[in-house]
Amino acid sequence: MDKLFLKAGKNIVEVCSRLMLKETATIVTDKETIKIGETVKKVADEITNKVNFHVLEDYGERPLTFLPKKIKKDIKTTDVTYLAVNSKPGELQKFRAPLVMLAIKSGREIHMPNIDDAIIKSGMQADYYKIASLTFLITGIATKSKTARVTTPKGTDLRVNFSKELKWVPDTGLLWYKGMWGNLPAGEAFTCPESIEGTMVVNGTLGDFFCAKYGDLEETPVSIPIKNSRAVVEKIECENEALLKELQQYLLQDENANRVGEFACGTNISLRGFVGNLLQDEKFPGVHVAFGSPFPEHTGADWKSNGHVDGIMKESSLWFDDIQIIKDGKFKEKELYTLD
Repeated sequence: MDKLFLKAGKNIVEVCSRLMLKETATIVTDKETIKIGETVKKVADEITNKVNFHVLEDYGERPLTFLPKKIKKDIKTTDVTYLAVNSKPGELQKFRAPLVMLAIKSGREIHMPNIDDAIIKSGMQADYYKIASLTFLITGIATKSKTARVTTPKGTDLRVNFSKELKWVPDTGLLWYKGMWGNLPAGEAFTCPESIEGTMVVNGTLGDFFCAKYGDLEETPVSIPIKNSRAVVEKIECENEALLKELQQYLLQDENANRVGEFACGTNISLRGFVGNLLQDEKFPGVHVAFGSPFPEHTGADWKSNGHVDGIMKESSLWFDDIQIIKDGKFKEKELYTLD
């Protein structure tokens, strides 16, 4: 087996999920990512003899809009569930969300939508203990801050206010206990902002299924005006008309789909560039903002949405309470430790 794949598999199973000898593992993958699923299985098999393995296409055509009974049965008695699949339109709420909720009732869940070979060979090679250390540092700084400002060379200019009633959440990648779940690669601190105004120019990637469909948006950035914490849908601009139309429809799917539900700071300092995949790109040092679900179970927000679409802004500069901690996508270490 490829050494990089094996190292990534060990990172996923031994470090990030900390699978133990007496635990049960369930791996859910698909034909497009089966090499990754099989890598996770190989490492898990070396730790425990209780490993379940499922390929989604065995249960029906994609997108899969239900959680198959056999997978559901296995997850109910599973300590660690690993999901490594390509995202498809309609699967977020009807398949992936129910899987996560079921998995954290019995154990913990490692979520890897759209994971690919490029991520395995970059973001999953990281030292997650170092990433956890930085993530907790940023979470501490953010928790004490009342405001933030974000700018980019392409025209992003956002002003943000935070509430003491809404929690900052560290996403370290170390998911060791029952009830925990998170995306891999990891490395971010996020919250639901109290309010946000301005313009965000997404010249990186968009989340949900947009990432796999449209990839890197450097050549066709999306400009999204935000007023009263909501995207002004009719004023969004993008030269890719198909993307523009699809994004506008997405943001109108329910009453809160265009509302900003997440403000996040990427902390994966092992990354050297963008790969056109949101799962990893949102962890790159900088800022991303998402419309839709505020992950109320984590942040404490009192509203919900069926949508959740992140937007990555390259070369972000970030200020917390007028003190700059990121400049053009790079942390300013002196300011970080002075703030702490």
